[in-house]
Amino acid sequence: MKPLTVASTKRNPQRPNVPAMAEAGLKGVEMNAWYGIYMPASTPRAVQDRVYTEVTLLAMPETHSRLSAIGADLTPMTQAQFAAFHTAENKRYAEQITRKNIKLD
Repeated sequence: MKPLTVASTKRNPQRPNVPAMAEAGLKGVEMNAWYGIYMPASTPRAVQDRVYTEVTLLAMPETHSRLSAIGADLTPMTQAQFAAFHTAENKRYAEQITRKNIKLD
């Protein structure tokens, strides 16, 4: 099998010769897996900060290297950056769902 494109916004370092969808002429087609840790809004700030500190281990070189080896493209974010990212992703998918008239049957 020969991959034609990757669905991320940029080329995958493990497949540098495979273009991203936008490079192949399909702008606006992108899909990335992303993960976040959610907690109730009432969670004390000190607990939120502790969880953030513990999760920041993704930025540790060994962890980053291991996950990159399996194709992950890690982008650690602050809590504010992730909240903004999450809001933007929800808006992007909501627009697609509305435009394509997608319904849950």
